[in-house]
Amino acid sequence: MSERRQRLLYAALAVPFGAPSVLFGGAMAVIGMAGSVLSLADGTVELPSQALMLVWGLAGLAGCLAWLDLSCGYLFGGRSALRTRSRVQWGALLLGMLAALPLLGMGLWLGITHGIEGLGLLLMGPSLLVPAGMLLWLRPRA
Repeated sequence: MSERRQRLLYAALAVPFGAPSVLFGGAMAVIGMAGSVLSLADGTVELPSQALMLVWGLAGLAGCLAWLDLSCGYLFGGRSALRTRSRVQWGALLLGMLAALPLLGMGLWLGITHGIEGLGLLLMGPSLLVPAGMLLWLRPRA
């Protein structure tokens, strides 16, 4: 498959799967981080659970930002642009992918038990796994 076709395929995956996850998942990550910081400041909740929410939100937000940068680089510069990206960006993408896995499990479980409403949770991060996986697949070939 030519690089042009790969970029078109990636764009076709990034728009329906990546854009909603970055918008909704990024917003939820920021809200979760702000809520945990406010709860820590008030002293209303125990430290371990709020620290976990803060770290989970940071990982999700880092993954969203890394995906945006890597995607723009690939779409505008091709595989050679992926070669120039740092290991930190790839690590942030992997952290974001790990942060999306619990939401994937919850979304699938709620989808099975509660119907289609539960599948909406998949738009808050897990759908980003599809284009992020393609970026990881393209990276060794870069």
